Amino acid sequence: MADTKDAQALQEERYQLYEDFFNYRVPKRLPVSVSVGQHILAERGGIDFFEFQFDYSKLLEEGAKICEILYSDTCPVGGIGDSTRTPVSFQLLNSQSFQMGSGGFVQHPEVIGMLASEYDELIEDAYKTIVEKVIARQHKALSMDNPVVRGNAIHQAIVAKQEDGAALGPSLRALVEKYGYYTGAPAGSSGFGTAPYDFLADQLRSFSEVSLDIRRDREKVKAACEALYPVMFLYGLPSKPHLHGQVGFPLHMPTYMREKDFVEVWMPTYIRMVEQYVARGIRTSAFHEHDWMRYVDILQDFPVGTIMRFEYADYQLVKDKLAKTHIIGGMYPITNVKTKSKQENIDEVKRLIDICAPGGGYQFGFDKSAIRASDIPMESFIAVAETVRDYGVYDNPGGTFAMPINSENFKLEETPKIKGKYAFDWDEFQKTYPYTPDSARERFERYDNMMFKYYISLLV
Repeated sequence: MADTKDAQALQEERYQLYEDFFNYRVPKRLPVSVSVGQHILAERGGIDFFEFQFDYSKLLEEGAKICEILYSDTCPVGGIGDSTRTPVSFQLLNSQSFQMGSGGFVQHPEVIGMLASEYDELIEDAYKTIVEKVIARQHKALSMDNPVVRGNAIHQAIVAKQEDGAALGPSLRALVEKYGYYTGAPAGSSGFGTAPYDFLADQLRSFSEVSLDIRRDREKVKAACEALYPVMFLYGLPSKPHLHGQVGFPLHMPTYMREKDFVEVWMPTYIRMVEQYVARGIRTSAFHEHDWMRYVDILQDFPVGTIMRFEYADYQLVKDKLAKTHIIGGMYPITNVKTKSKQENIDEVKRLIDICAPGGGYQFGFDKSAIRASDIPMESFIAVAETVRDYGVYDNPGGTFAMPINSENFKLEETPKIKGKYAFDWDEFQKTYPYTPDSARERFERYDNMMFKYYISLLV
């Protein structure tokens, strides 16, 4: 492999690719970002699925081998993020929402965390309802009935998640330096979010029930989305915005909704979130699950300059409708890697690039993640990555594309605050502890925000 000097030069080159891309300048070629999931690493390394998820360090040897054979400008081995569903922490919480299945995958069954009769409580104090009702039901060890069990479970689950992250983190950073990968966005500049309606559907009411609710009491569903807006906004809000960073949103309920419901119930709070993020210089990256092509004209009206990635898509339609104002991505079917020959994959990648890359603003990606090693025969997977690198070369580097975020000049609203029973109030805190100096305020508010984000992370 390249020596340290070569790795540093390669890292600088890769950084420039992303620096250009995220500043709406056409880079000299398409950045390549492909990855191999943890279950695939385990399968390739002959590691039992149940074993590695209780000790993620078992994946490191196979991860290093992947770096040797698979081209990517970003590290192809992922770490433990906020959205990673680690079984140890959820087992400590006695979770019914995220459970290890017999196949070795943590699954999310359809469960109800909030009753239809509790909409008014949610609308009045969303955070209180989430903590006292939803989390307590979805994670049985966090029941309000036994404070000792609850306190022990929270502490143990937090430590377990930290230990799982530490099992991979330092070694992955070493791989980034060794192979000269793009280092990624600065710490604190990215986040993970959920559209308020999707959050309501996923963990509070369930897919089936929310689909009935929107017909039984449409106004309460709309009011619930408004009540959840501050919670979702603050959960995804990065502490240190940067153009390389982004708030990622998996968007999945709209394809199961009538267009009228999508426009009138789902959209208002989500668009408001995106507008207020971009007003703060924060880019959003939405992954549009399933088939959004019937909404593509509506997507033209979403705030410009953001990343719109798609699972299923008509390449040409997305290019024609969205690429002038937005960054587009995803779309390449992962099933091609399994079902088509190496040459057929090369040809199809070139066809996608020919349609979507001209003029800039396209970010190559797959329509979904591979789950098993058999989903991505490595010879074809490698060929896909190398074709993007070698074929996705621009003849007009330095040109501009799309439209920068907040070029529409969205007015900055006051940052929403959590209100109600569990809101942290510095003034009230100082009344109880009058000798605490104002200089300590940031520290106490940071602790409160950490717990807020932890609680919400249990439901996304």
